[in-house]
Amino acid sequence: MTLPLEIDLIAFDTMEDAVLVDCRTPEERLEAAIADQAFVPMDEASARIEDFKSWEDQGTVVIYCRSGRRSLNLTVALREAGVENVCSLAGGIQGWISEGREVHSGS
Repeated sequence: MTLPLEIDLIAFDTMEDAVLVDCRTPEERLEAAIADQAFVPMDEASARIEDFKSWEDQGTVVIYCRSGRRSLNLTVALREAGVENVCSLAGGIQGWISEGREVHSGS
C-alpha cells in the first residue's frame, strides 16, 4: 500500500515510530509547537534532504506547518527527491490545536 501524501490525525494516531517534523518559520514555532519533533524550516529543507532520508529509516516522516499547505508542498518535493516514507499532517498545527492536543512554546 502506498502512503498517501496527506494524513489526518486519526491516521497519525495509528502510526508507530512516526518522526514528526515542523517546517514552519522560527517565529511561528515560538508561538506553539508539538513536543518531540524535529525542526526544519521550509527555506532549509532542500539542503537537508539527507536528514529526511535518515529519519525515514526510523519511521514515517510526518511534516506539519500552520495549516497543512506548506507541509503538503514539501512532501511532494521530498518524494520527488527520493524520500518515499513521508507525508503531510492535514490541518497542520491549527488542526492539532483545534482537536485540543497539547502544544508548548517552541524554542
